[in-house]
Amino acid sequence: MSDHDRWGDAAGAYVLGAMPAREREQFESHLATCATCQADVDELRPAAEALPMAALPMRPPAALKDRIMAEVEREAALLAEAGPAADKPPRERRRRRFSLGGWRLAPVAAALLIVGAIAGFALRGGDGTQTFSAGPNAQVQVHGDTATLVAENMKAPPEGRVYEVWVVPKGESSPQPTNVLFVPRGNGSAEAAIPGSASDIARVMVSDEPAGGSDAPTGDVVADATLS
Repeated sequence: MSDHDRWGDAAGAYVLGAMPAREREQFESHLATCATCQADVDELRPAAEALPMAALPMRPPAALKDRIMAEVEREAALLAEAGPAADKPPRERRRRRFSLGGWRLAPVAAALLIVGAIAGFALRGGDGTQTFSAGPNAQVQVHGDTATLVAENMKAPPEGRVYEVWVVPKGESSPQPTNVLFVPRGNGSAEAAIPGSASDIARVMVSDEPAGGSDAPTGDVVADATLS
C-alpha cells in the first residue's frame, strides 16, 4: 500500500480535528508531499469551518448522529466489499462526490462534516452549559455567566510565541486583549478561563502573539467563536 493509499480518505477527519495527535502529525507529513491530499484539505476546510456557524443553537435529534454514522459504516462496508481498487481509477469513480451546500465532498467526508457540524452547534447540556464552536480544534463553553475556552489537537504556536485570548464586547467590532496567554499541552489540549461576564461578550478569538502578548492581534487567528 502506497503512502497516498493509506491517507487518501483522511482529509475529512483532518479538517474536523478528529485525528489522534500522532496520526495528525503523520498525515501532515504526508500532506507536505501529496498535492492531491492537500487539494482535498483545501477543498474541505472552508466547509468544515462554515458549517458550525450556519445553524441556530439547537439540540439535534438523538437519532440523527446514529443515522449519519450508519451511513458512514455502510459506505465503508461497500468499499471493503468492492476491494482495494474500489476508490481508485477510473478517476470519475474515485473522485465521486456528494453536494453539500455548494461544496463537492467525498461520501465519507460529507458524512464526517455533518457530524462535525452537529458537534459545533451551540448545545445546551443538562447542567445549562452551552457550547459554541470556535473552529475544528476549539470550543467555548458557557455556564451561567462564566466562559471557558477548551481546545483539543491544537498545534503549538510558532517558536517564541504564545496564544492570546481576545474578546469582542457586544455592540463593538474590535477585539480587546485579555490577560490570558497559553500554550497547549503536548497532546494539543488546553483550557482557559475567559475574563469578564459571558453575557457581555459577542465573540471570543485566539491568535498567536509574542511571548508577552499584544495590544492588538498580530498573528494568525486559530480559534473564533460567536456567542449567540
